[in-house]
Amino acid sequence: MDSDPESPKRYPEASRRTHFARERTLLAWWRTGVAVGAVALAVGSLVPRVTGIPKDRFIVIGVGYGILALILVVGGSVRDRIVQKAVVAGSFAELPTWVVTALTVYMSILIVASVAAFL
Repeated sequence: MDSDPESPKRYPEASRRTHFARERTLLAWWRTGVAVGAVALAVGSLVPRVTGIPKDRFIVIGVGYGILALILVVGGSVRDRIVQKAVVAGSFAELPTWVVTALTVYMSILIVASVAAFL
């Protein structure tokens, strides 16, 4: 077997496309994490300065967004490894329902807290 990971002999065409899609998905997780990190900085630091609203509540919400950014970057990397193993094995690694539920609940709380902070 060829040691070059891009070798057509190593992966059939559909499999190479799957690996490239996996890599794009990882980059999307990271890109979203970086964007949420920017939101964390804006909410925790910039918004209180611009609005004059007390800083304490925005710092807490900013930390919440910072934690979400880390979850997306680290979680995306972990997910990529799981999917990579499944692709190589010719199987499928479904994203667990509890992960989707937990992220949905956490992000919903952050959104409600963000809106409430301005009231």
